[in-house]
Amino acid sequence: MEKARKIERLIEDIRKTPIFRQLIPMEAQIGWPIPLRRENKVYVTLVFFGANSRSKGETVLFPPFAKITLDWSNHIPVEYVNLRFQNPWKEGNWEAEIGIFPHSAIAQITVAEYQEKRQELLAMYDEMLDKLAQGGSFLPDWKTRFRELLRLLMEPPLEPYYRAIDAKFFDHFLPHH
Repeated sequence: MEKARKIERLIEDIRKTPIFRQLIPMEAQIGWPIPLRRENKVYVTLVFFGANSRSKGETVLFPPFAKITLDWSNHIPVEYVNLRFQNPWKEGNWEAEIGIFPHSAIAQITVAEYQEKRQELLAMYDEMLDKLAQGGSFLPDWKTRFRELLRLLMEPPLEPYYRAIDAKFFDHFLPHH
């Protein structure tokens, strides 16, 4: 899907940066992007979490341990945060196993269906980030579809951590159900 290329490239390219190679284990997983607009500039935060294969088709998830925020216009990192040091959610356990992937909402769909929905959501992230940079707004149908995809694909045990990292974005685009 053509539109998803910009955010996908960023997700792939972050692994090649010195900041990633110095501070993030290579086996780390990269979570869903978190857009941020500040002082008329748009940024995107990438969250890194642990995951280990337990058995065929099942992966153990661990809480996010770091985040890197990049300028959306040039993909230059502007912030690195160690979440275990910063601890934005005092009640959360930032080190123990928290869940399993795939979660129940996606366990019954095929890998191809999952990839198709992931591609659609990543394309919508590109659209979102570009609209934020242009000062645009989102149509209600677009917001509904974004919420549906994010709700389906978001790993439920990671959701409280994402909310701790950026409550404003997730309260708006992933309302509690």
